[in-house]
Amino acid sequence: MRTVLVLGLALALSAQGQAYAQQDPYAAITSMRIAFSQVRAATAIERSSNGNVATVTFTSPNKYHITTARSEIVLSGDMEYSKSTGGSWKSNSNGPEHQAMVESVWQLAGPTEIDVHKLYTVTALGSKTVGGQSLRGYRLHDNAIGYDETIWIGSDNLPVVARIALPNDTLDIKYIDYNDSSLVATP
Repeated sequence: MRTVLVLGLALALSAQGQAYAQQDPYAAITSMRIAFSQVRAATAIERSSNGNVATVTFTSPNKYHITTARSEIVLSGDMEYSKSTGGSWKSNSNGPEHQAMVESVWQLAGPTEIDVHKLYTVTALGSKTVGGQSLRGYRLHDNAIGYDETIWIGSDNLPVVARIALPNDTLDIKYIDYNDSSLVATP
């Protein structure tokens, strides 16, 4: 009985893996965008090729806490608060501008209502296992600006790691703590 159960499980997992492997890359990125749009909280650790590291914590609908070695910024709607390491919080008027910039980066592959075909040329990269988790990889070539983004997606259709190759920088992103109940506090 145990052998039959193990064999059945192995066949089911194999079928799931084949379904992922055969999925149209544009459909896979669309599914990822939809799943990511439903996330209510997450953290992204961003490492730039110039050595800068930023941790961005998001809480829905529009709160971000960005921490770097030299500063912290909290965006909450139209309000922005910032402080240097060891300093005190100060509010400033850059909230709407910075909120729009952060949201444009945070929305992987663009808003869900825009057809992926209009934004990117998508190529499947296959699969790999990271930390015991099977991931599917895709390269997105931006049709307008020309940069490349590589995204590795888990079985829940959420991104696990990404690399964005910009003209003067490369950004490696690791996504963690999906839907963690902690909130971004306003100073």
